[in-house]
Amino acid sequence: MRDHNRNPPKKKLPALIKVKLATVALSAVLADRMTEEDAGRLLREATGAQWSLLTCMQYLSGKEALAAIAALPEDWSEDGITKQALEQATKVAAFAVANAHPKGTPLCASDLAKQYRGKGTIQE
Repeated sequence: MRDHNRNPPKKKLPALIKVKLATVALSAVLADRMTEEDAGRLLREATGAQWSLLTCMQYLSGKEALAAIAALPEDWSEDGITKQALEQATKVAAFAVANAHPKGTPLCASDLAKQYRGKGTIQE
């Protein structure tokens, strides 16, 4: 009999783990090292939830992710990822969810995404 539920059980992951996971997936897709579909599969298997590339970008631009990153010391680095890399990923994600929809509709309501609404580029 075929298992129609392709989602693993939902996992309770700390915010920083989700931030790192979303950053790695987004970075890999942007660097053409992974397809969007592969990223979605990786995210679903790791989180046990219906995460996709869009979900990870919405998460990265949200309050929980931003708070987890803000709590890190400036010189934090783990698994080859720095705090600055995490912060940059949040900006890229916020810009994308604020401007990617063809009709100009934001894809999330995060405060960070609102800062990038209608912008042509990401400003430091």
